[in-house]
Amino acid sequence: MKDNRGFTLMECMLALSLFSIVMSVAISIYMTGYKMYRRLEFRTDVEENVRVVLNRISETLKMTDNLPQNVMVVDQVLYIGNTRYYFLSGRVYERVGMGTNNLGQKISSFVPKLENGLLTVRVEGMGYQDEPPFIMEQVFYIGGG
Repeated sequence: MKDNRGFTLMECMLALSLFSIVMSVAISIYMTGYKMYRRLEFRTDVEENVRVVLNRISETLKMTDNLPQNVMVVDQVLYIGNTRYYFLSGRVYERVGMGTNNLGQKISSFVPKLENGLLTVRVEGMGYQDEPPFIMEQVFYIGGG
């Protein structure tokens, strides 16, 4: 009598082929989800950094007296009292006295303008790979001018 407890070569190749197809689909789905996650994580980080910069400027303006005399913009540097905000190498910094804080990174542009009693601050965050940048602009009434 013949013993048929093993698998034939054809059955093994078919099983391996099906396993390979299933694994390829699973890895493809995983990689797509991972890329989407990384993109959203980057975008969220950039948006948070831009908002932190604008919120910090807003808080500094609220705590500063006599705004028309204590706010000025010189060479893309925003001065509010003894605090200055400036852009350098993809980051926005806040300098108070001799201390410097890194307010936000992944920033591609920081443009403060002071015209007719209005302070306009435009912050542009980097886009992820081919995506457009995240841009926020806030206008503050300073008075005077």
